[in-house]
Amino acid sequence: MATRQSRSPVSAHADVITPVAPEAPTPLRRSALYVPKAPEIIADRIRKQIVGGALKVGELLPAESKLMEEYGVSRPTIREAFRILEAERLISVARGARGGALIHAPDPQLISAYTLLVLQAERTTVVEVFNTRRLIEPPLAREIALNGPADAAAQLQEKLDAERVSVKDILAFNTALTSFHHTIVELSGNRPLILMMAAVTSVIEKHQAMTMQLTRRRQPQEKVLAEVDVAFRSQKKLIDLIAKRDGNAAEAHWTRHMDIAHRLFVSGFEELTIHDLLTE
Repeated sequence: MATRQSRSPVSAHADVITPVAPEAPTPLRRSALYVPKAPEIIADRIRKQIVGGALKVGELLPAESKLMEEYGVSRPTIREAFRILEAERLISVARGARGGALIHAPDPQLISAYTLLVLQAERTTVVEVFNTRRLIEPPLAREIALNGPADAAAQLQEKLDAERVSVKDILAFNTALTSFHHTIVELSGNRPLILMMAAVTSVIEKHQAMTMQLTRRRQPQEKVLAEVDVAFRSQKKLIDLIAKRDGNAAEAHWTRHMDIAHRLFVSGFEELTIHDLLTE
């Protein structure tokens, strides 16, 4: 007679635990690895030599045949590298017996043009541009007063004189006014700021011209010239403070000036974008 095996109380009432299979590892996402093409590699090497000074501005690149031998590539590859560098304005190529690839210095206008293009695409407003200038110039006025070149005041006075001479000609006056403000940036010696502000100079100049024309249509000339004279005196005060090397006073004064100018130029144009301004 078969004997029934007894089951322990624990095993009879215990929950059955099913082992959980380990989760499969998440496969790593593969990102496409971009491998530069031969013309890009060659263009990059030549670019670095130009920027580093190994290849001199105003001279010609080595002949195509020499570059073919140096890099072990075909003539079409060298010419494609040249096209890349031409697009960056680092070289200009002339064909023929007396031709060659003439080396140029990097062109800062490329930065300005592309920066402006991006700002337009992002629907940046004119208010943002003028606000940038309002925030930047007062600290620069302080920096110029304390550490600027010895002739900083004289340079700004020259710009102010140009404004006074051209005050009745809107376009000439606007150009002179823009030059005064740009000179403040240049005198700081801060190259990143100089390049950045150069990118939006065309925006500032065009918008100023538009607002000046509107103002002169709506107000008597005597009133307009009186208001401009107030601005001239404010600019002259900045010049005097810079000449005295009074950095704190220069910054405080120019902050007040830029606040007033900001309201004058952007009031009523809060929604105007750079794109709309430049396509009018």
